[in-house]
Amino acid sequence: MLRIGICDDSAEAWQHMLQLCQKYYENNTDAFEYKMYKNAEEVLEYCDDEENQKIDILFLDIEMDGLSGIKLKERVLKLDKIWRIAFVSSHDEKMIDSFGIKTIDFIRKPAGYMDVKAVLEKVLIEKCENVGISYLSETGQNIIIYAEDIRYIEAQGKYAYIYTNGQNFVGINISEIEKRLEDSSVIRVHKSYMVNLEYATLRNGKLSIRDMDIEIPIGRSYKENVKRLYHEYGERMARRRM
Repeated sequence: MLRIGICDDSAEAWQHMLQLCQKYYENNTDAFEYKMYKNAEEVLEYCDDEENQKIDILFLDIEMDGLSGIKLKERVLKLDKIWRIAFVSSHDEKMIDSFGIKTIDFIRKPAGYMDVKAVLEKVLIEKCENVGISYLSETGQNIIIYAEDIRYIEAQGKYAYIYTNGQNFVGINISEIEKRLEDSSVIRVHKSYMVNLEYATLRNGKLSIRDMDIEIPIGRSYKENVKRLYHEYGERMARRRM
């Protein structure tokens, strides 16, 4: 199931985007849901409701009444309700401003079918890569933490803390977590640490985590591999997203 959001202050524009998405799914067996938003404020209202499901891809206009699409991108950066964003705009000069962790593409208006098809296929690929860690909480509840949401992981003896927007203590050792996240962007960088490359910046031999005031050390035996994987990941995302 892919959840699609379309945000544009023009009813004609979002109806056009919806038709393109529907055309894609006419030729695919996967199901999809969609949500329509007339402005950025409606998107934020959706994000504030904890019961709402995550939007996998938001097709987002830039120039709208009220909050712009660029400002909305900045506001949802730390929110978990919007997973990926594809900007849809006739303002080419805003392309640089649209770049970000959640941004997967920039489509020039009027959008064409092949533009939308490319975005949806990128999102489906990334969803398949978004493996997770499943564990039982202290209350016996089954919890899943997806790789996408992990900033870094710190070993604590036989167990570990997984840091997302919050902190999760899990009764699994870091070596087992490494095995479960083998095909993700979360990599081992030290005997006591794993880092999600999506949120990391390599600087002066350490990895700083964006939006968190912390630097993660890189173990001596991990340095060459971390450097290689860091640059490979950056190149792969640059090719895939823009």
